[in-house]
Amino acid sequence: MKDMHKLIIASTTIALLILVPAFASGEVYIPDHEYVGFYDDDGIFTVIGGVKNNEMYPIIPTITVNVSDNGNIFTHKQEFSHIMPAQMLPLKLKLPEITSDNPILGTPEISYKQTEYKYESGYILYDDSLVLHDDGRMTGMIKNGGDKTFLNFRIYALIKDQNENILDVASSQQFGIMHPGETLKFEMVPDPKIVNEINSYSCFSFGDESVLPLNADRNGEQYTFRYESGALFHDGKFSSDTTELKMTSLNSFFGELNASFEFPQSSMNENFEVYLDGSSWNAGSSGSGVTTLYKEKVTNLQSLDEMGNWHVYFTVPGFYQGDVIVKGFHEPDGTVEIPEELDISNMVYAEMTTGQVTNIIAKTSEDSLIINLETTEDGVLSFTTSDFLIRPFSDGGFFVLVDGEEIDSATYENKILTIPYTANTEKIEVYGSYVIPEFGTIAMIVLAVAVISIIVLSRKNSISYSLSNV
Repeated sequence: MKDMHKLIIASTTIALLILVPAFASGEVYIPDHEYVGFYDDDGIFTVIGGVKNNEMYPIIPTITVNVSDNGNIFTHKQEFSHIMPAQMLPLKLKLPEITSDNPILGTPEISYKQTEYKYESGYILYDDSLVLHDDGRMTGMIKNGGDKTFLNFRIYALIKDQNENILDVASSQQFGIMHPGETLKFEMVPDPKIVNEINSYSCFSFGDESVLPLNADRNGEQYTFRYESGALFHDGKFSSDTTELKMTSLNSFFGELNASFEFPQSSMNENFEVYLDGSSWNAGSSGSGVTTLYKEKVTNLQSLDEMGNWHVYFTVPGFYQGDVIVKGFHEPDGTVEIPEELDISNMVYAEMTTGQVTNIIAKTSEDSLIINLETTEDGVLSFTTSDFLIRPFSDGGFFVLVDGEEIDSATYENKILTIPYTANTEKIEVYGSYVIPEFGTIAMIVLAVAVISIIVLSRKNSISYSLSNV
């Protein structure tokens, strides 16, 4: 770290800074100097902190943030990414609901659950490759020193000033896949508004790419959808005829950000359009500031994934604040079809000690996953299940057949299902108790093998790139 260029200028960005004592839940806690709340430059109350895991195993923490806002207690509860043992995960929450002049950030509540080893032996290379540049960017190298493949992740860190005050949480570009032993270069680009105050980056951590669920009332029923974006979306509301969804959006960054939405399919005839109704701010060449008003249709791309969900992609202008309206929703009309079999060979990743997987078929009508193999030696197949896609039977296990013969030597622990096989095995069948409809409308089975879908990730990346150049 000695070779890093450091920018040491007094901090003026944080108008309101609140420190609270650390709160510990067993061996998981937030240090007292790593938990702050303040109004950012866009007037959004933001909570930043670092959650430390001193347990001997990986965890998924759930943090409950409490804020006193004009005498009213506001509570926000959110589950975060995996934290490996002896690591700290930077977290950042924007709370536009907080509006008073002097909100008081209360002591956080922390709970957590044990999980599988997701980024075991992944680490930052602390050498000359780790550089803090004059423009505030941080670049460096990461390495997968273990024997597991990492999928769909970013690197996170806390940004601090010369007095060790937290300025922001930084994240790198998204990585699709990182093989055992592989070394990759990462880059973190900070908000331009804090560039002159940055002194260091700390608490580097591997973390999941966050996909956030949202709910909106639709004809008296809860409609759940998801999005992935660096911009914030909230307060989703449908029009009276349920064909339009309006959301409030905030992009606190200088550059435009991609937004990827996933909607459950109600009809094959749904054709979505995206409109902006708001404004963005730009410093301008003179530094006086220029406000741009938006009240227009924007370019969007639409696709249908293998699980029957619509994906809608568009960009949000830099420093945008206002409404985003998505038009084109239909009431269910019976045109949605669920195939009895899905070839998900290119969607998932399975690990075998010998041989190879030739294809993976999900049978939606039988609650089963068929894995076809080619192997000439004894070995073991391992993969990670997902509760919202398939669940075990009441005894906590799955029904497994190897070449048509039931086996009782398969093990299931921490959501990892491990199945031994003998030489020349051709087919493994896995049956669960039942399949949970992903959004209540599409009932199908997909077993998430090893961590996450590779093909869906690559599709999102390619479409997002195309959109950014439209």
